Amino acid sequence: MTTIESRIRKVRELRGWKQAAVASSMNITQQAYSCLEQGASNARLETLKRFCDVMEIELPFLVATDVPITDETMARFGAKTFNHFLDNFNKMEKKLEIYEELLSSHENLFPKQTGMSVAHRA
Repeated sequence: MTTIESRIRKVRELRGWKQAAVASSMNITQQAYSCLEQGASNARLETLKRFCDVMEIELPFLVATDVPITDETMARFGAKTFNHFLDNFNKMEKKLEIYEELLSSHENLFPKQTGMSVAHRA
């Protein structure tokens, strides 16, 4: 399983930044930043947001541990806001409702028959 710490390190590496440069941009010490990448302490939300601001990605992308960190995914999803994710989720929910309604009406048109194959129904 991908951790937030490993995702932070991967984003930094793909962006081509050194730890010291990220730390300086975040206004924290290099040691504090190193601890962030190593998971030595629980990162505060404010710290994660500052990291995202510096790396020009959105927090939902950083914490979406099922989305791999690659150049392609950062370009495609890195700048998506929480509202964008929420909108897409709502659209998916609506599509699921429609799909379930279609399945329900399909089952009413073609009730299941036990013991007979499709070829024998005709």
